[in-house]
Amino acid sequence: MHSVRVLFGALPESLRDALVEVISQESDIELLGVCDGTSLLLSMAGELRADVVVLGAADGGLPGVATHLVDQYPDIRVVAVAPEGRAALVYGLQPRIDTFSGSSPAELAKAIRAACYETG
Repeated sequence: MHSVRVLFGALPESLRDALVEVISQESDIELLGVCDGTSLLLSMAGELRADVVVLGAADGGLPGVATHLVDQYPDIRVVAVAPEGRAALVYGLQPRIDTFSGSSPAELAKAIRAACYETG
């Protein structure tokens, strides 16, 4: 099993910091970097061969860039995290959106891992 390669898009700073702390302790999750701009995120996701992109979901819904990521990189998964970090949507090429409810960065790390390995 390879490491889950994760790229962060725009996230609230406190949530990003908490996730970085948790992910740094996970041996099977590798943080590739942070891209705040949409254009940079779209290009870096492919260039760095990310398995999962984690984005903020300002209104709790799926950000528009998620569909662009999956269109360009069919194997990628997107985890869109609500501002308070207590819920997330996991999105991939499959015709469904999975909802995740949690209360900690550690539970979000589990969602990132599951997004990569879930096959439908």
